[in-house]
Amino acid sequence: MSSDYHFEDEVTQRPYDAVLMKRLLQYLRPHVKLLGVAAVLLILLTIIATIQPFITKQIIDLCAEGAMQSETSAEMVDIESRSTTLVQLISLTVVVSIFEAVFSYSIALVLTFVGQRTLLTMRLDIFAHLQKSSVRFLDRNPVGRLLTRVTNDVENIQQAIVAGLILSIGEVVTIFFVLSVMLWYNWRLTLITLGAIPFVLVASYIFRKFIRRSYQEVKRKLAKVNAYTQEMVSGMKIVQLFGLEDRSFDRYRAVNGDLRNEWFRQIRYHATYNPVAETLGALTTALIILVGGMQLLKVMDTGIGVASFGMIHLYINWGNRLFGPIRALTERYNMLQAAMASSERIFRLLDTPADIVDKPEPFVPENMKGGVEFENVFFAYEGDDWVLKDVSFHVAPGEHVAIVGHTGAGKSTIASLLSRFYDVQKGSVMIDGVNIQDYELSSLRQNTGIVQQDVYLFSGSVDFNIRLGDDGMTEEYVRGCADYVNAARFIESLPGGYDYDVGERGGNLSTGQRQLLAFARTLAHDPRILILDEATSSVDTETEALIQDAVVKLMEHQTSIVIAHRLSTVQHADRIIVLHHGEVREVGTHQELLAHRGLYYTLYELQYKDQNTTA
Repeated sequence: MSSDYHFEDEVTQRPYDAVLMKRLLQYLRPHVKLLGVAAVLLILLTIIATIQPFITKQIIDLCAEGAMQSETSAEMVDIESRSTTLVQLISLTVVVSIFEAVFSYSIALVLTFVGQRTLLTMRLDIFAHLQKSSVRFLDRNPVGRLLTRVTNDVENIQQAIVAGLILSIGEVVTIFFVLSVMLWYNWRLTLITLGAIPFVLVASYIFRKFIRRSYQEVKRKLAKVNAYTQEMVSGMKIVQLFGLEDRSFDRYRAVNGDLRNEWFRQIRYHATYNPVAETLGALTTALIILVGGMQLLKVMDTGIGVASFGMIHLYINWGNRLFGPIRALTERYNMLQAAMASSERIFRLLDTPADIVDKPEPFVPENMKGGVEFENVFFAYEGDDWVLKDVSFHVAPGEHVAIVGHTGAGKSTIASLLSRFYDVQKGSVMIDGVNIQDYELSSLRQNTGIVQQDVYLFSGSVDFNIRLGDDGMTEEYVRGCADYVNAARFIESLPGGYDYDVGERGGNLSTGQRQLLAFARTLAHDPRILILDEATSSVDTETEALIQDAVVKLMEHQTSIVIAHRLSTVQHADRIIVLHHGEVREVGTHQELLAHRGLYYTLYELQYKDQNTTA
């Protein structure tokens, strides 16, 4: 089953995938008009950039012709006429440069806007999907790897598909436009310029072949670094407690070393390819100067031909504008490789179905009473390794039931199933006689409150962590809930009171304070079924007394299920259910189970003995 939810960063090496590209282009559909504007501006920019060297040629030829005439002719050169023409050409160059700058700025602005809007939409889609993903899926995929999808992979796609796609169109247009003008103006120099292109294409093909795998390896190893970093930072207390700093640092250095080595390999590929491409360009320039110079000498000797100093400069400039897009297209191809790899990982995530979903017409209760029934429930996290086996019990509305048993007996699993974090493989879980799979998920979970031993708080104020964004709660209501469960005293002693920032995961509060705050939060949202999962452990005696009082108050008007390891906390429950190896072994009150002298009696005796020994 794990294969349905767990995925690695390995992806198929593919230069192009039409299906993936089609899905990626769907994100650009809302911005087609803007991209069309960018494409038109890019074509105009290409035309202007191609014309500008021709203006420079006219300036060079004008100056060179004037210099030669002033040396060979006895007549006075028309300096004023040439000066006027020179000023006009220079003014035209300035105007063209201004248009080029405006077009470049506009294109960058449009592409940045579209790119960021696309990036935002894709990230929202991924985050929305993660919110719908089952706990089973989140258990099997490290948070760091999922963060890499939302950050690095989305940025790869934005760079390659949004900016890369439009710029590639401009580069292709540049190649054909420049090549057409070159052939029309001087086909001999054009053929010389094109002579190096096959070598550039061969070098690009070899480079592309080697760089493809490196791009994918960088992304895979970056995800590994992110996952390990997140895990170590989250568990830093354990690392420090057990003195694992050196070992965790060595491991961190190792995974970072793998990433560094892959980056070095990629850099070596670029460091090899770029000088080769530059050398081929330099050889082309040398050939243009050689052939163009020979043609110019012939013109100077015989007066026949069209070669000039300006033409040599023109073809050198055009040659650079021709080779630049060719090399850039190779880079675009490599970006496309990275985008294909990233998109495959992202769409694999988005295509992972959420297995806990609403039915087409889910049941929305108007007034849930809170009756709970497990009927012949079998559940396993993996395969047929049953955690619960044929579990059946009933909790009447308003009844207070405790579930006890050894660690691993399946107590917390019952809480997860009741909130439908997982679905059972066999049997059924019902509330008020309705299978919970028929309930609307949001309604079900709004009516089911869980307080766990390890309370999760969000970064932000105490007030926010009680109301959880529900602006419908009044300030008086929030404070009343906190006061009712004995949390108001410690909250009001904090700097800023209800505006106090609890820190990441509530790290600025003690364990007992976090649990009291969780009780206030649960009470504020008024669930019909209350589940306390080891919620009264790991605190000092004074705080435990406050928590026990809060528990009693919370359980007054709701169906409550208390999952506990310490039997002293459940003696006053209406009924106690004893689980052992995933099966219900005994059911009864505290006194009935003690009188039965079964498993509960054994557990009680062991804890009572431990308490006496400790005392």
